[in-house]
Amino acid sequence: MAVFDLAIGKTLAHEGGAKFTDDPSDRGGATKYGISQAAYPDLDIRNLTEQQAREIYKRDYWDRVRADEITSQAVAENIFDTSVNMGVRTGSRLAQVAVEIEPADGIIGSQSLKVINNCDEELFISNYTIAKIARYAYICNKNKSQKRFLLGWINRALGAVT
Repeated sequence: MAVFDLAIGKTLAHEGGAKFTDDPSDRGGATKYGISQAAYPDLDIRNLTEQQAREIYKRDYWDRVRADEITSQAVAENIFDTSVNMGVRTGSRLAQVAVEIEPADGIIGSQSLKVINNCDEELFISNYTIAKIARYAYICNKNKSQKRFLLGWINRALGAVT
């Protein structure tokens, strides 16, 4: 089964680590360790510790996608990291799309886990990467101000393939 402690370091690095940012173009607002003020309005983002960020990621992302129950570490890390980047519902829905679960409701339940755990790891990661890139393109086509993030998003998606 997948292990959170092996995944979190990669996601924290993708999310910029301890660097505090407040980019006006970023819809999340003030952000540190990838934790945004928009998502956690009552949290003191500027003074957020890495340990607090890890606890949030474990509780609100890793556990919600049931990553402990995924047999492939690479698959679990992909779903987790994408859920951090796009939201749990979207990350889960794209995982379901990648393994052709209909309807893709964005909730990783027992049925989804069974299909995900029985799929070929490389095929899942390839299909999931394509689904992520398509989602990023959709976001940018819908809101042109987000285009400045597209290359970084695509690099993040492709980095998960290796």
